[in-house]
Parts: sequence; structure tokens; C-alpha cells
Amino acid sequence: MKISVVIPTYNRAEVLRRTLNLLATQTYPDFEVVVVDDGSTDTTARLLAEFQKKVDFLLQFISQENQGQAVARNRALEKISGEIVLFLGDDMLPQNNLLEVHANFHKKFPDQNFACLGLVRWHPEIRVSRFMRWLTQSGVQFKFNDLEKNSETDFWRFYTANLSLKSDFLGSEKFSEEFSGWGFEDAELGYRLQQKSLKLLFEPEAIVEHYHEISADSLAQRQFEAGKNFYKFQKMHPELRILPQGLKLLLQKLVANLLPFTFYGRAKKAFLRGIAEVRRES
Repeated sequence: MKISVVIPTYNRAEVLRRTLNLLATQTYPDFEVVVVDDGSTDTTARLLAEFQKKVDFLLQFISQENQGQAVARNRALEKISGEIVLFLGDDMLPQNNLLEVHANFHKKFPDQNFACLGLVRWHPEIRVSRFMRWLTQSGVQFKFNDLEKNSETDFWRFYTANLSLKSDFLGSEKFSEEFSGWGFEDAELGYRLQQKSLKLLFEPEAIVEHYHEISADSLAQRQFEAGKNFYKFQKMHPELRILPQGLKLLLQKLVANLLPFTFYGRAKKAFLRGIAEVRRES
């Protein structure tokens, strides 16, 4: 069972180096890696050329102008040859048995519609602030603390930082390139796959460690972009009725304004601004 690892990357040459080095130490031998350099201006291209010559696994890389993660992953999907595709973030440092755990999951659940959601936790070298702990408990970025091994979850946790599924089940489905910036391009694909009977199960032993410090200021910009994408998600799938309206919208604005200096208040205000901006544009 061959695994195709798909990694989009942008201006993270040093952490990508660590990710590739850890992939080179995997206990599972049958895999390839496809990296899409999404218009990096650092040393990413040179790094990938260097690694292609020295690693034992098949490493393909594609360079494109900066077009975002959805386009990058779609470019990679055109090149894969494995029965399993594993989506991985460039700043997600894998434990050396990551691919083996994903492979064992798919042997245990061979039906085409079963997918594996792995665990993302902070890397021990990262100084985890109170804000960053809140991020992973609130669900604003990730949320795993309410899941148990093999528990089923829905499309909202189709986290492409560490997730594998059968290539044949994915088929011709692609990430929507209507999204720009950060957020919801993975959940939207997860929703479409869920309509095709996707069963997404949590495997806590498939571990990557997130090597990326995040500040409240940088999150505000991300949440602004996420708000815009959330509006696009709703327009694509009006049957979901996920966009806050009427009293719900009023209450969210009220809470955000009453808690302007809290993590939640700042994130929610930025998110609502993004929704409002794209609504005006449309």
C-alpha cells in the first residue's frame, strides 16, 4: 500500500527541511512525497532540489506563482500515484512512525470511504502561550480533546494538516479554488466527501507536532480571511445555513464588542468583519 504525501509550502524553508528530514526516517518504506512550492521567495526551491538528490524516497516538487493552498494541493494531486493520499502541513513535524500508523489504519478499515484524522499537537521546542492553548481547545484552529480513538467526526474537522484517505475515494474531487487566504477550503472538500459517505475517524497515535508560534495579532488577520471564506462556503452550499443571521448575528456582534480584549472577542470581530466585507463586495 503506497502512500502519497502532499505538502503545500510557502516561505518556510527551514521548517520544511526538518519535515523532510523526518520523513526520511519513517518506519514505513512505501511512500512518495509531492511538495508544491507556492511562490516562495526564500530558499525553498534550492532546498527541494538538494533533497531530491539525497533522499531515498521519491520526492517530486512543483513550483508555481503564489495562488494559495487549494491550488497547490490540486497541483500535487495531479502527480500522486499512491493508493493512500496523506495531506500534511509543511510545519507539521511527523513522528517517525506516522506513515506506518496511517497505513495500519487503512488496513484495519479497508472500505473506500474511511479516512484517518491524525493528531496535531504543539512541538516541545515551541513556547506555548495561553493564547495558543486556547486556540487548540476552542476549535478556532484545531480541536481534538473531545475525540477518542476511532471516534467519528464530521467535515468541520477535515484538517489537512494530518489526514489520509483513499485516493480512489477522493477520485476527481478537488479543493475549490474559489477560496483565497486562510480557512475552510479543506472543510468544504470534507463536506462534499461527506455527501459521498465519507467516514472520518480519529487516530491519536498518528502524531505530528506543530512547529509554528502564533500570536493574537496574526490570528486576527487569519480570522478576517476565514470570515470571507466562510461566506463563500455558505454561498456554495446554501443548504447548510451556517452564516449567522438576524438574532444570532446580533448576539455574536454583541459578545465580540463586550469582550474586545479577550481572545474570543478579537477573533470573532475579525471573523465578522471578513463576512461583512465579502458580503458588500458581492
